Amino acid sequence: SCIEPHPYGVLPSGNVFGCSTKISQSPLPEDVWEQVLQYCNGDSLAQVVQTCRDWYVAGHQPELWRDLLLREYGSNVVAFVNCWKDTYVKRRVGKLSHPHQPMAVSGVYSEVYYRTHLCRSFQIPSLWKSVEGGSIKRVTEPITTEEFFTHFEEPNTPVVLAGACKTWKAFQKWKDIEYLDRASMNQTFRATSGAAPMHANFTLKAYQDYCKSMLLEEAPLYLFDRTALLDGTSLQEDYYPDLQRTCPFWNPTAEDSTHDLFQYLGALKRPDHTWLICGPQRSGSSWHVDPNATHAWNAAICGRKRWLFYPPGVTPPGVYPSSGGEEVAMPISIGEWLLNFYQQEHVHNLRHSPHHSRPLECTVEPGDVIFVPHGWWHAVVNIDDVNIAITHNYVSQSNLATVLRFLEYKEDQISGCRDREESIKPEFLKRAVEEALVKNGFESVLRDAKELAAQGWPCKAWKDDANEIDQQKETHVNSRKRRRDPFQTSCENSIMTKAKQHNNRAFSFSFL
Repeated sequence: SCIEPHPYGVLPSGNVFGCSTKISQSPLPEDVWEQVLQYCNGDSLAQVVQTCRDWYVAGHQPELWRDLLLREYGSNVVAFVNCWKDTYVKRRVGKLSHPHQPMAVSGVYSEVYYRTHLCRSFQIPSLWKSVEGGSIKRVTEPITTEEFFTHFEEPNTPVVLAGACKTWKAFQKWKDIEYLDRASMNQTFRATSGAAPMHANFTLKAYQDYCKSMLLEEAPLYLFDRTALLDGTSLQEDYYPDLQRTCPFWNPTAEDSTHDLFQYLGALKRPDHTWLICGPQRSGSSWHVDPNATHAWNAAICGRKRWLFYPPGVTPPGVYPSSGGEEVAMPISIGEWLLNFYQQEHVHNLRHSPHHSRPLECTVEPGDVIFVPHGWWHAVVNIDDVNIAITHNYVSQSNLATVLRFLEYKEDQISGCRDREESIKPEFLKRAVEEALVKNGFESVLRDAKELAAQGWPCKAWKDDANEIDQQKETHVNSRKRRRDPFQTSCENSIMTKAKQHNNRAFSFSFL
């Protein structure tokens, strides 16, 4: 269902049979017309929206004005005003005399435009707004490192640590956007989405203004920045000492700690690992498995989140990974996945799937920290108007064997180290990890992990297929001579073909 009518008055095409008003119809199919409009500059687009009712609606799609702004003026968005069109006008003219107010027109019937509206304004289920009824265990009392390892990390089971970050300085301070801007020294942070052809860089103040807009894209830009919480920054000081105190099992400085083993590679040489995450209501992360076979924790600082999980080896409905995991096709936005698959297939799986393959769900409140085990498919939906979180990916003794096997046989999927000059590149990462562990006194941990990895994949998220391993070994050798394009797949095995068979719009990506 929809929270409110389409802001421009569009109705589903089936309503045309009962209408009494004159129908406005574009001479081109809507998807073709959308592509044509992408070639318009600001002047042309402003003229298009004055031509007829149908083109008025088409020319006000927020994605058009967003991409126009980013193409003409670069990725930095230091100020956001009302909507992308107004932001573009102010950037170009220097002032905004009349903020854009959507006009509801009659006679426009479109499945494309109305469905986009449904995907961007889906109703958040009332059940999601409470922590009650979730299927993931909530731990309300402090637990020891041994208890966490034994009950959750070693068995690879998600858990919510209720209130674990409520005493962090970040939880108290980051509700003040002016403080965040000062602490980040007005720095810009990267935001993107699976549907955006390019990223944008926002100041935190500008991004909060963006989050409050009522005219967002179908897949809103999600701030997911790896530089905000680097060592020595003010924002890192707001959470890191408190993390060590309230969650000692995630303290990498503890004596003989086997947590965060990638730290021994060096702060600048290791893959990306810690991110500041911000997003508006209904934004979030589409279905994915965390990179490089890592575990993760996610601390909710502001705003509630709904987490959806599928166990390792169980693919969510509507998600089509390639056999080797290099590509994934899925609906283009979280809203589209919810409309297509949540009630029909996902809820059925929640109620009727066998215990070992049953999906899990929970709502995380501000102040909670959730543990995300390696190999689990998961998606996240932001519930409140403004949502801020910290997430950290790590390797420990419990998933080291899977990580070593991943680094050896999935080199083309290793991420977080390709675009930084100082980082260790994928083809050298496994050897560097092994050398670093030996150098820092973890020979026995490494030996046990290598023995386990040699027996096959410890985690069911990846296949233990001899033919696949032989092929990966061959690719590993040949990749030094010629880098294979991860998007090249045969037509008969294409994941996009599978997606089209289900009549869903989809996008594909690889871990580059």
